[in-house]
Amino acid sequence: MDGTLVDTEQLWWDTVAEVAEGLGYALAEHDQPDVLGRPVEHTAGHLARLGGAPAGPIAAELHRAFAERVRTRVVPRPGALALLGALHDEGVPTALVTASPREVAETVVAALAEAGHGGFTVTVTADDTALTKPSPDPYLAACRALRVPPAACVAVEDTPTGVASAEAAGCQVLAVPSVAPIAPAPGRTVLDSLEQATPDRLRALVATAPLPRFLVPELTTRRARAGRPFTATVAGLLRGAARPVTFAAAEAPDWLTVRADGTLDGTPPPAAAGDTAVATVTAVDPHGATAHLTVRIPVAAADAPPLDRVRVMSWNLWLGGSRVDDHRDKQLKVLLAADADVVGLQETAVHAAPELAEALGWFHHRAGENLAILSRHPITQTLGDPDVGFYGATGARIRLDEHPDGTPHELVLWTAHLNYTPYGPYDACFGGLTEPELADRERESGRVREIGQILAEMAPDLAAADRTPVLLTGDFNAPSHLDWTTAAAGLHGGHGPVDWPVSRACERAGLHDSYRQAHPDPVAAPGTTWSPVHPRHEDGSGRPEPQDRIDFVLHAGARLTVLDSTALATGRIAPWPDVAGNDWPSDHAAVVTTYRFA
Repeated sequence: MDGTLVDTEQLWWDTVAEVAEGLGYALAEHDQPDVLGRPVEHTAGHLARLGGAPAGPIAAELHRAFAERVRTRVVPRPGALALLGALHDEGVPTALVTASPREVAETVVAALAEAGHGGFTVTVTADDTALTKPSPDPYLAACRALRVPPAACVAVEDTPTGVASAEAAGCQVLAVPSVAPIAPAPGRTVLDSLEQATPDRLRALVATAPLPRFLVPELTTRRARAGRPFTATVAGLLRGAARPVTFAAAEAPDWLTVRADGTLDGTPPPAAAGDTAVATVTAVDPHGATAHLTVRIPVAAADAPPLDRVRVMSWNLWLGGSRVDDHRDKQLKVLLAADADVVGLQETAVHAAPELAEALGWFHHRAGENLAILSRHPITQTLGDPDVGFYGATGARIRLDEHPDGTPHELVLWTAHLNYTPYGPYDACFGGLTEPELADRERESGRVREIGQILAEMAPDLAAADRTPVLLTGDFNAPSHLDWTTAAAGLHGGHGPVDWPVSRACERAGLHDSYRQAHPDPVAAPGTTWSPVHPRHEDGSGRPEPQDRIDFVLHAGARLTVLDSTALATGRIAPWPDVAGNDWPSDHAAVVTTYRFA
């Protein structure tokens, strides 16, 4: 409603800005996700955290000030009345779905009535559902009231929050951005104005609604153990289906049940040990359209040794992936193809880890806004500061399996992100600095201090690494002394050897570089992770971007042996700035290492 049918998005922004100013805070562009398309209570909570005042009075003032602005200044958006009138004339039922309270919605509806609009068939406000946008609940409630499946509905939205709500409900989306930009995507059409929308155009969107599909044709779950309960979920991998969706087993072993919500559970019997159970899961939408997924479940005997291999991944998601269209689905595909057991993430933009974990049915730990850990296996303890800043580290203890006597088979994983500037390869290749000058600049960057603090946090884990292996993943924004050798100087502007202090500090702490253990020769296997999308420097000079290995999977402890390691960046990768359509949704390559775990 706000910003879609009537020009209230700016009124709302101005209202929030005025209230924020009264709290001593200047609203800025980075506040948009907590302001636009959000319910009053969410925005009030955001301002309360920033201004140190109670959320209740802030919400009351936002309600009052916004209602006053709406009463005196509301104006229909271009094309809104014409589209609503055309839909009414053709007998198409309409619903108003808004994150605003009913009082504000009724004020807007009254203003539209004065302008000639005859009203909506259904109105759903923030007061009508337990959760509002970006949850799918408001749109699902509207579809139920209209007695129409979501796939047969077109949601007209103007904010990313509203688009997320409608798409999560299974609606087709027509986006007409008001303030924040919105990119086209499958099932989503973007127009400049409602003046371009007609009933026929909306019908065409429904007619071309995608059929349900799983992101991947098959999935291998974590290992089950005979005689012990097993559970997994596949609902988060389904796309394009009208809601509600029902999941069922087209084929499955007798011990496995596929629940209607997409949960797979059961207890494998002793006879299943040593085999891989195979199930075919079918998803059925209200129209009878189906999608199928093959699920493979390795089953170990009750007394089998614990897992002896583990795949560890480090990945900088590049501002959560937001530079690339459909980034979350592309991230899911990468994670599934990598077959990782545990993943250290950087630049998660708050929401990436919980959303990825929910879709995969995995476990996760998030610290601050930037760092997170994903795991197929249970996270039994979190480590480090839960409110760490953009740069720093966080860790978790992960239970991969257990020994026949019930003792845990665990590892400790940390993920780190170090400050990016000044950047050593630029200082060397563009600035021509000497090795002593490079060392001084590394200290100036803060990275030497940061890695020292991280290693100090890790010290108790590192001291016990021969009992419980320790891994450090991360984007260090610094090269390795193992790469900048005399032999490899030609890859680094003629510089080498250079004793980069961050990698050297990790080595002194007992951490080993898994990629360089798998590939000792930096000339034959550079292992470049920065950057698949920057072949040339961004300054417009046309000079080549220094290509380097700045992302790492490091390990400590005698129980881990490197079997393989790779720098991973797959699919279509166009250079910056034409990255929106890339298959690879990051500006870093990932690192994936396979270990034998004794």
